[in-house]
Amino acid sequence: MYERMISVGKTLKISLMAAVLVMSAGTAAAQEASADSALNGWLGLEYTVSSSTLNEHMPTGGKLTFVFDGSDNVVRICTRSVTGQRSAWKMDFASPCGVTLTFTRGVRYCTVDDVKAGNAEVLSGCHRLRSRDVAMRPAKVKGTIELNDMIAFLVKGDDGKNMMAILVDSPARVTESGVIVVKP
Repeated sequence: MYERMISVGKTLKISLMAAVLVMSAGTAAAQEASADSALNGWLGLEYTVSSSTLNEHMPTGGKLTFVFDGSDNVVRICTRSVTGQRSAWKMDFASPCGVTLTFTRGVRYCTVDDVKAGNAEVLSGCHRLRSRDVAMRPAKVKGTIELNDMIAFLVKGDDGKNMMAILVDSPARVTESGVIVVKP
């Protein structure tokens, strides 16, 4: 009888350990598949490029959506052309969902004025998405490709709506003079 109790105890212990492993694997998979809570409100909305001092990078009037890809833990930019946009999507943006960004959690949301001011100390504390080596426009030198870094800051508009202000770094890693603003 004592041997049977030990056997049942071992079986119960193994069953409990297996259940804990299955539950923790499920929790880890659920955490991997979800975006950061600071980012969630900006995902899945269709944005319009409302203003840009860098029209050759993103066409004013163009539509884009930020979609979280849990399998790669990145955010993809999915573009859509519409009648009335200033020009066609170019280079990497011409391929729908072809540009990926990584999210960095800050301590607050920026304002458009923060982004326009360009104070690196202030911007380093803001929630943001970043992509490196994105072909956004044809290069100035024929036969070459110009790659840019893009930083999309999560912004709360004056009306409380979620929007983004985007900075583009040139190949020389000097921020180009201008901001691209996208609104839902």
